[in-house]
Amino acid sequence: MMKKLIFTLLFLSTQAFSATPSELGLYFIPSPHGIDWSTPSSLAITAAKNKFSFKSHFMGHVWVEIKCGDKHELTGMVAARPDYLNQILIQQRGLGVFYHSFEGRLETKSDIEAERKELYQEGRINFVKFNLSQSQCNRVYQYATEYRKLNIGRYYGLANRPRWGEGSGCSAFGASFVDVLNILDHDMKLSWSQSVKIPLELAGPPVREESVSLFKILTHSKSWAKDNEPHKLLTFWDPDLMYKWVNKKISQKQTGYSIEKIANAQGVVFDKAYFPTPEGPIWQQQLDPKNPKQTSKE
Repeated sequence: MMKKLIFTLLFLSTQAFSATPSELGLYFIPSPHGIDWSTPSSLAITAAKNKFSFKSHFMGHVWVEIKCGDKHELTGMVAARPDYLNQILIQQRGLGVFYHSFEGRLETKSDIEAERKELYQEGRINFVKFNLSQSQCNRVYQYATEYRKLNIGRYYGLANRPRWGEGSGCSAFGASFVDVLNILDHDMKLSWSQSVKIPLELAGPPVREESVSLFKILTHSKSWAKDNEPHKLLTFWDPDLMYKWVNKKISQKQTGYSIEKIANAQGVVFDKAYFPTPEGPIWQQQLDPKNPKQTSKE
């Protein structure tokens, strides 16, 4: 009788342990009215339209959630003082603003949970989740812990690379968690990101010392720079594209993933637990904390 009781208790504890989730989730919030990246002027006009819609996350947003047993992380990268209008109108950075590092911070769980519940009801959010092995989950949770401990989030900028310790924008922050597990496949890389060739004549500080007014961008008659024109290539992760990718997966209903619904929001779930856990370093290089953009070769 005692042996049977011990066996039952061991079985139940094993079942409870196996049911403990190991999961990475990314939550995508699109811009309120969409961002038109076809030309510099259309970008400026649609960004302003979204900004003055007075809806949250005017350029879109990404949250990250990690569940590793009883460990739970829910966060995202935001600008602590998002003085976009000051940087564009007063500082006259022009499109150089994409290379400017704002003061940043990591959102807390309490910052996010109430708003996420509202967005679930509105349906203005979707998500992708990855089922992980315990070792994968430990690695990605370690990345989140070190990111917070090293205060990498003090710098917020579209062009910043999170795994280089430069800080991050919200979308690059989300993508970096998938990348640190080496499960960021070719489809995601192509579908979640885009590139534009910024004409140097429209890029003020920190790209060039010369100021660039908003009026100059709005009256710029050309598209993005051609290969033979002076330019700076900007490649970035786009929350709107991430959101559209999930919706496309939901509509296609292909094999290889399942569809999950939370209130009026939907997302896709992939099983990546069979992938080997990367053994390489989490961070791409060792950085001087006083000079976060210093390379290892400097």
